[in-house]
Amino acid sequence: MRIAFVGKGGSGKTTLAALFSQFLREEKVKNIVSIDADINVHLPDLLLGREFPRDKFLSNSLSIKKIKEHLIGENQTTNLEAFRKTTPPKKTSNLIYLEDSNNQVIRDFSIENDGIRLMAVGTYDSEGIGASCYHNNLSILENILTHSVDKKGAIVLDMVAGTDAFASSLHAQFDIIILVVEPTKRGVDVFKYYNELGTSAKIDKDIFVIGNKITSEKDKAFLIENIPSNKLLGFFSSSEYIKDHDKEGGIIELNKLEYQNKDVLIKIFETLLSNIKDPNERLKKIQTLHKKYVSQKFIKDRFGDLTKQIDPEFKFK
Repeated sequence: MRIAFVGKGGSGKTTLAALFSQFLREEKVKNIVSIDADINVHLPDLLLGREFPRDKFLSNSLSIKKIKEHLIGENQTTNLEAFRKTTPPKKTSNLIYLEDSNNQVIRDFSIENDGIRLMAVGTYDSEGIGASCYHNNLSILENILTHSVDKKGAIVLDMVAGTDAFASSLHAQFDIIILVVEPTKRGVDVFKYYNELGTSAKIDKDIFVIGNKITSEKDKAFLIENIPSNKLLGFFSSSEYIKDHDKEGGIIELNKLEYQNKDVLIKIFETLLSNIKDPNERLKKIQTLHKKYVSQKFIKDRFGDLTKQIDPEFKFK
């Protein structure tokens, strides 16, 4: 199973991603991999209680090289540069099975703590100041997700803020996407735009909303009025525990969360279980996006026809 938490900066998506990761562990879900994909790397603070080692960032140049070399396997891709962000797996690819703790990507680029394996895309380094775009950092995450097999595990993603997922294949990589919305006009506007893009990308049925930082019935009424009932899963009340934790820091603790907020996590879990996708249907979407991406002139001029990277006989088992 795969789930992503997204929202505007400060909406609370990272906190919900951390708590839901812990909830899955309490539900005896095995092989949980939580990934911080935001430019502000805060998920490790909540799940590890410390910073994530920069040498394990997925977007480090050395990390990218090692990960691509592993995923390519016996593929006849001419070079690492031709292995693009949308390149789909083939029969000769190395896949990432979440239950395989000895898999090179999981072993070398995650940190395990209390049943949850954490990865982090990483943020800018000094060499990228004024010269790079964070979308470039996310490319290797797309490769990892495309080549991952989650049949015996779960992927929880703290997504890049806002609608940036639609500039890549990230929007097509999950069973459901939870949009964390505050009871404000700006929060609702983010939902409307995100849902509009989701409709265009034909994933609108996979997008759900959690109202966060709810302090009153008026807050609930505002969201009920502005968000369709089939999208709105529940309300995460303003939490005294989370407020205190944000001041003190350290690993967040699910067992200290208010019972009504735990009920929201249960609703998210039930929705996820009822929306599990066929990985081969997801593969078809990735292949379609790959064709679209590599049809661009700058790609064709540099690498030629990369649609040949699609293996029509490959299927996830």
